[in-house]
Amino acid sequence: MSKNRLEAFSDGVFAILITIMVLELKTPETADWTEIIKPAFFATLSAYVLSFLFIASFWISHHTIITPVKSINQKLLWTNNLLLLAVSLLPLVTAWHGRFPNAVAPSVCYLLIYVLSVLGLYLLGQVALSHVATNQQQFCQQTNKIRLHLVVFGLLALLLTFFIPQISSLAIFAILIYWLTNSWQRKKTK
Repeated sequence: MSKNRLEAFSDGVFAILITIMVLELKTPETADWTEIIKPAFFATLSAYVLSFLFIASFWISHHTIITPVKSINQKLLWTNNLLLLAVSLLPLVTAWHGRFPNAVAPSVCYLLIYVLSVLGLYLLGQVALSHVATNQQQFCQQTNKIRLHLVVFGLLALLLTFFIPQISSLAIFAILIYWLTNSWQRKKTK
């Protein structure tokens, strides 16, 4: 299989997931401005925006991992599919968490799927390393080390979410901000 087919399939999955999430959004009940600041609508919209940004970040990270890859094998394909499996659950947990933002089960599942998705990126990055030119391996290894740290942070936040459900959204936001700022800085120094 060519690298282009892997990229096209993955791009399609990311695009479909964003579409599914936006279709989950319900319009406000009335035409009044107060509808958009009601806690239920705000929680759902916030979960959607956070999830959209995370899927966009995953898409960019996926591109960063796959671009330097020279060849594709079965192990890389299956690792990619495992990543997409975790990411494909985001619309479900986003909708559930958006509906019940202060409940333990939806909050734990919301954060768990994010942690599993970042773990999927980490594993994909590890498998891809053997398919990357030697002069690019150090940058890829350093980037992947950051992903591993984010997985550990996410797991610690997951434990706290069992006691304080709001931790899940804060942890996801913190991971996203850290990843985005770190990515931009790393691109400048590359």
